[in-house]
Amino acid sequence: MKTITKILTIALAAICTAGYAQNSNTNNEQILIPKNSTADQPVIDTAILANPHERAQFPGGDSALRQYIIDNLVYPESAKDPNLNGHVPVSFVIGKDGQIEPERVRIPTDIGGKYRGIEPALDAEIIRVVKSLPNFEPAYRHLYKYGEIERVPVRTQGDILVRIRNGQISSVEIFIINFR
Repeated sequence: MKTITKILTIALAAICTAGYAQNSNTNNEQILIPKNSTADQPVIDTAILANPHERAQFPGGDSALRQYIIDNLVYPESAKDPNLNGHVPVSFVIGKDGQIEPERVRIPTDIGGKYRGIEPALDAEIIRVVKSLPNFEPAYRHLYKYGEIERVPVRTQGDILVRIRNGQISSVEIFIINFR
């Protein structure tokens, strides 16, 4: 039984990290490097940092981000069905300049490749709103050089989960990579 548990744990870890190579340096920092990155690109420029020292911040904090999404979402008529329940997860990347990278805003698929949205018009509207977010204060990584600390802006990932109950938004949850 313990052998099966170990095998399943290893398989799950392999599935969760598919598509990324992980690089650890001497400070135990985890950096996610896209598979298609090239050796001539600096890692700090192309990587999405999994554990920045300073989290990316929306102007006004998470409550302001929730309010921005609710205020700017134009709820489509096709999604006003009182029987519509579920959630729409949206993943996005915040660039080193604090801007949302529009090509990286997406609704993820599950492990089997199944689309995870609940209603196409609503899904598209939520993606539109996330792409329109104003600039964040970017995430920062502290680099230690010659006894000095240098703050370097880095790319980081965020996720938003919009919950729908009875054809209306019931909550908006925000997950932006936290401090390590």
